[in-house]
Amino acid sequence: MAKQGKNQGDLQGLNRALVMRLIHRHRVCSRAELARRTGLTKASITGIIQQLIDAGVVREVGLMEMPGGHRSMGLSLCAEQYLCIGLRLTRRHIRGGLFDMGGEMYEKLECKISPETGPRTALQMMKEIIGGLLEAAAGRRVLGIGVATPGPILYQEGRIAYMSAFPGWSDISIPEEMEKAFGLPVLLEHDGVCCALWEWWNRPPGEEYGLMLCVLAGQGIGAGLLMAGEPIRGALGCAGEIGHMSVHAHGPQCDCGNHGCLEKYVSTFALEEEMAQALAKNLDHPRHGESPAAREILTMVRSGDSLAREIFCRQGEWLGQGIVNLVNILNPDRIVITDELAACDQLLYACVDQVLKARLSPRIYREVSLVVRPEKPFQAMQAASALILDRFLSEPSFFKPQENNSSMDE
Repeated sequence: MAKQGKNQGDLQGLNRALVMRLIHRHRVCSRAELARRTGLTKASITGIIQQLIDAGVVREVGLMEMPGGHRSMGLSLCAEQYLCIGLRLTRRHIRGGLFDMGGEMYEKLECKISPETGPRTALQMMKEIIGGLLEAAAGRRVLGIGVATPGPILYQEGRIAYMSAFPGWSDISIPEEMEKAFGLPVLLEHDGVCCALWEWWNRPPGEEYGLMLCVLAGQGIGAGLLMAGEPIRGALGCAGEIGHMSVHAHGPQCDCGNHGCLEKYVSTFALEEEMAQALAKNLDHPRHGESPAAREILTMVRSGDSLAREIFCRQGEWLGQGIVNLVNILNPDRIVITDELAACDQLLYACVDQVLKARLSPRIYREVSLVVRPEKPFQAMQAASALILDRFLSEPSFFKPQENNSSMDE
């Protein structure tokens, strides 16, 4: 049973994490500004900052101008001294990147996989990518490895319960394998939660969300849920598996055992399948008889191909119907849609928003902020590295050598 009370060490850790997160968010802060934003006394802030400076996590960066003409010593994280590895596993690729605490990427590596590759071979390829990224670190401190994977995830076991169209992962504990190979902390998380955390960290200044839903519309459909910035994982870690929400009770059976799952109607795989079937029937289309890949289809959508746009819009409508269900159940105030299908961001937004407007009550519709954000290069790897960064900001002593632990917890 998890403890409910907070001892003095817990409170110090929470205050330290709050201070570090504020410095990370604002890049440079003064002690006075930290005291104002946290509500902690100036003496408490001074003590926390001295601990972080002694631990090599924070440094003074010179005087900064303050309101009223005052000047105060600025503080920033030692971002470049600590690196994180972010890894994203999909059904078709493994991508890895080496990042500092500010999100700057130093190296990237990737390889292609498929269900025929098999999970054990794919795991070995993941290890090879990590090995290459560690070499690129050139002796600098690597805090750990964040791994973003499709779900559902058995969070406490560090296992993927099942991966649609890519069986066999349930027998592998990815954190256990990686920690044994590299001796570094490894955090496994649903890719939707990773991207939601990254959205939270990079939200515009002053914006706060009660419940944020980050939907990944790509090879599958998943989501990350954050309540005031904290992930909602559910009892086993399987929360957010919206791709396995049934939107058609008599639809095709999914690998999860359900029928008519959302990702059977919305995903890059569904897009490819539907487009191939349509091209086989459409004798007048210049690509009649072809089976284009999702990337090609999205290019066709953007170039105005009427058949591609029709199929894409139908997928957008299905996604909108799924999101309507989630809004009525969860009542989020912020919804972000990203990943591969968001490459056609304006059209996807229009399709989803039209469904939300038609099927939600006017009051609820007005209170939901919808954003469709094209996936940025390396975003998913940055999102995975955010796992390690989040843990570091919460528990910096977790990553320090044993002899330095005491200075962080006194």
